[in-house]
Amino acid sequence: MVVALCLPGASPEGVAEVTASVCEQRTLVLTAFPAEADAVLAHTQLEANAVEVVDRQYFYRGSISGKQVIVAMTGIGLVNATRVTETALNHFTCASGTAVGAVVFSGVAGGAGRTSVGDVAVPARWTLDNGATFTAVDLSMLAVAHALEVNLSGVNNLGNPICLCRKVPTVKLIDLRRVPRLFVGGDGYSTDSNNGQAFPCVPNSGDVFGCQPCSAPGRSLFYTGNFFQAIGPFLAKGLLSNLNISTAQNPAYDAMDQETAAAQAVAAAHGVPFLGVRGMSDGPGDPLRLPGFPFQFFFYKQIAAENAARVVAAFLGAWAGA
Repeated sequence: MVVALCLPGASPEGVAEVTASVCEQRTLVLTAFPAEADAVLAHTQLEANAVEVVDRQYFYRGSISGKQVIVAMTGIGLVNATRVTETALNHFTCASGTAVGAVVFSGVAGGAGRTSVGDVAVPARWTLDNGATFTAVDLSMLAVAHALEVNLSGVNNLGNPICLCRKVPTVKLIDLRRVPRLFVGGDGYSTDSNNGQAFPCVPNSGDVFGCQPCSAPGRSLFYTGNFFQAIGPFLAKGLLSNLNISTAQNPAYDAMDQETAAAQAVAAAHGVPFLGVRGMSDGPGDPLRLPGFPFQFFFYKQIAAENAARVVAAFLGAWAGA
């Protein structure tokens, strides 16, 4: 933007030109799979032209609790989380007119330490190597999270498992008969069993394995995401290791997931503040006493995703911004 300043007594030739670059700062809110993304989008006031596609990745512009955001769905797993976070931070810079000032990851996780099903954890640090090394989240963001008071839901709903339409009726599955709690601090751990391969989304396969949020604008039944690029390498090198499922959670961690620490590593490399927010879909506190992951995950993913999104919305409302 060029601003011309006419000084008193100056001739037209003496007009001073001041060049100022306008760089809009937004918070990148990441999620992994459709149910998580839909929970965040439920709190998002989308803009008129909300959709931006970069390298076949969909980004959604809007605001949450008055803060300007870019919402994106990474896909499941460390490789996908790394790729999409890199795509976002490389594209949204001041050169494009919009820069990512901070990154927040919102999603579900397993817990076994202090956390129970329906609770939300905001760990102070994350590890990718089962505790050998840790990376701390942004301390100023964590301080705001410490001061939050959020009304979390104790009711688990069905959500939109088929994901063929944008809006579905709310179907109650179970009431936990307790008020879930928010835990700030402690440790988080991210890993996956894909043997270094990208986990392929499956077009039109529902609110976990699908390639787009169910409620997103611009959603297409013909969008295939990374399916054709990832399915071959995954079947060859990642399928068998992915079937090695651990049903128990490690009590050393308040949250265990497959994406957060990978996204954090990218944010740290770019010097961008980061915070991870995870709702518990599996772990202690299950009134049905289902046999751990993945049974608890598929049953409780909705309450976990919705409670994490509630915390993210409250955080963005209380935070001064990047």
